[in-house]
Amino acid sequence: MSIKKMEKLEKTLAEFTKIDPEFPLQWALVFIEIVKDEGASLKDISERTGISMSVMSRTIGALSNYRRMGKPYGLVLVKYAKDDKRRKVLTLSAKGKKLATALAKTI
Repeated sequence: MSIKKMEKLEKTLAEFTKIDPEFPLQWALVFIEIVKDEGASLKDISERTGISMSVMSRTIGALSNYRRMGKPYGLVLVKYAKDDKRRKVLTLSAKGKKLATALAKTI
């Protein structure tokens, strides 16, 4: 086990706790998937992470500006795909891009 790698992981996770001290790890994983593939659909991210669509919808709601309970984080933008209005695509907001940059600096 490498102490340096653990310290990097700790710094990365600390970036999420700056947003919310109780930021769920599952939401962090979804955010990272969106960073890796901006423009991916809700379904794509759900399949990659193994998170059900119902949980994914709530997660994206919290990461975007549509959270029903609690304050939304505003990290992700949800848009309808240009070619298929039934499909929602996910991109980073300015705040999300800032977080992605901060995360990249920790690694």
